[in-house]
Amino acid sequence: MPGSVARKVSAALLAILLGTMAAAGVFTYSKLESVSASLVRSRYAVQVLSIKRNVEDRLNLGFPLRQLRPIQDVVEREKAGDPEIVDIQIFDAHGEVVFDSDRGSVGTVVPSNWLNSLGNGEDFAADDDRVVGLPLINGFGQVEGGVVLHYPSASLERGMGPTAMRLLGKAAVLLAVFAPLAVLGSYLLLNKVARRLATMGTILGKVVAEGGEVVPDDGSDALETGFAAFATRIREATDRIRAASDDVERLDRLT
Repeated sequence: MPGSVARKVSAALLAILLGTMAAAGVFTYSKLESVSASLVRSRYAVQVLSIKRNVEDRLNLGFPLRQLRPIQDVVEREKAGDPEIVDIQIFDAHGEVVFDSDRGSVGTVVPSNWLNSLGNGEDFAADDDRVVGLPLINGFGQVEGGVVLHYPSASLERGMGPTAMRLLGKAAVLLAVFAPLAVLGSYLLLNKVARRLATMGTILGKVVAEGGEVVPDDGSDALETGFAAFATRIREATDRIRAASDDVERLDRLT
């Protein structure tokens, strides 16, 4: 009985500990993932901003967007400098791609939602891909087009893999430290109580089976005093039940 109670409480404490650590781990990983995604996006946003300023400086000199041939070399150089970049595109106000790090995509049309954001002079991104984009605005405040950079999800996942392993390692260390402490603490705290409960259960069973009274010692605490009164009431109830059973049996024999 004492060991059983301690084991049950230990199991409950371990379950609570594991649940708390799992919840904290999920929250921490989610927060780190959000921060990492923001950092990766910011890094590529700097590159897009650099290309944007390069193009806008040339637009302010009065050159039309389609005539800025050196920009093709710029986007190809940026792509070559970072192998994780999927693609860099520059398109006009009608959505047609005029420069692309993949020359085979020149002349294609960008998604319509990009043009809607472009018309508002806002940055934009696709919902189903990792994209950083900014509008191209000439010296008269007119939107000439936009520049977008595509980067893969692997840029984020590559950094989160080691982070997840570090979190699992720290969780394992914490569990290895606190799990034995929880088990030991439950045994130390509950062993005495469990022994008292086991003793009381034995005494109560004896009183019910054989009769008699439970007389608390002079130094008994409130628990033992209350248990003695409870055992007395149980014995009295048991005696009445036995007497009633005897009466019923006697009546049955008479009939």
